[in-house]
This record gives sequence, C-alpha cells and structure tokens, in this order.
Amino acid sequence: MPTLTGQISPVETNVSFLEMHNRSSTDIASPSGVSFKKLVGYIDVEMYRKFYYGVGKHWHWLDRMVMPDQELETIINSPNTEIWIMQVGGNDAGFAEFVKGNEYTEILYFGLLPDYIGKGLGKFFLEWVIEKAWSFQPGWIQLNTCELDHPNALPTYLKAGFTLVREEIQERKVLIE
Repeated sequence: MPTLTGQISPVETNVSFLEMHNRSSTDIASPSGVSFKKLVGYIDVEMYRKFYYGVGKHWHWLDRMVMPDQELETIINSPNTEIWIMQVGGNDAGFAEFVKGNEYTEILYFGLLPDYIGKGLGKFFLEWVIEKAWSFQPGWIQLNTCELDHPNALPTYLKAGFTLVREEIQERKVLIE
C-alpha cells in the first residue's frame, strides 16, 4: 500500500455535484495503444489503493486510504461497482470506478496516473468514461468534484455536457507533508 507520510487535517471545500441527463453523441477516436480492462473477480484492497492514490495523491484523495480494509473490500467488491484500468502500450495509465444505481450511474473516481498527464489522453479518457457510464443504461449519470481537484475539472465536466445541480461546503481530509 502507498505510504501516507505527514499529518491528515480536515479542510472545508466547495463540492460541486453534476449530472448528465442526455447522452451526447461523440465519436471517440482512441489514441494509439490505448486499451481498457475491467477488474473481475476479487479486487485486492492494496492493488485498488495503488490506483486510487496513484491517480489521486496530488488531489488529496485520502478517504479510501484511511478507510478500514474490510470496509473498503466490501465496497470495491460490491456487485454494483465496476472498476476499469486504462492502459497505454500495455502499461497501466489510469482507472475509473463506476457505481451502478437503480436510476443513475455515478462516476465515482477516475483519472490518469501522473506519467500519463499532459499526453493528450485526458479528454479521450473522460469521453470513454462517460460512454461507459451510459452503457449501463441509467436514467442519468452523475459525478462530483471539489476545489481540491484539478482547477480545470469543473469547466471540463461542464463542457462535456454535465450540468451543475448543486454546490455545498463539505469537510475533506488533506495530507500536510
């Protein structure tokens, strides 16, 4: 498991909740060497955290790092959860986690590992994630972002067709190194 060094502190941040109610028609052109694999069978907590924290360390993703193993194991191995790994040239480049509800699908987490940021993969990955969420045939898809995420996250989601449905201040944990 990745090691957390430093002190975990609570901070208040603005969280934006977004929904998409109409499927946009995009023709996704896959960059060369990109593929996706669904994690099937038992998902190991340590392997999951490698992706979760690998993608989210810079954006203060800590909730699942400090969650008890048994609780996380139950969540990520739930029948309504799907986790996909994006690969470039056979190397892990990012991950996406979906939670399929009765009425909607939530894009819970997704992002690129640091070595793959700035290589023109982000927009393609977001389009793929949106298309995958719609493939579960929900009434709508949703996701949220906050001020701790990349500064372009909210504008990018809005440009992709999401609508801001509400904002609220929530306490989040950050690691102070």
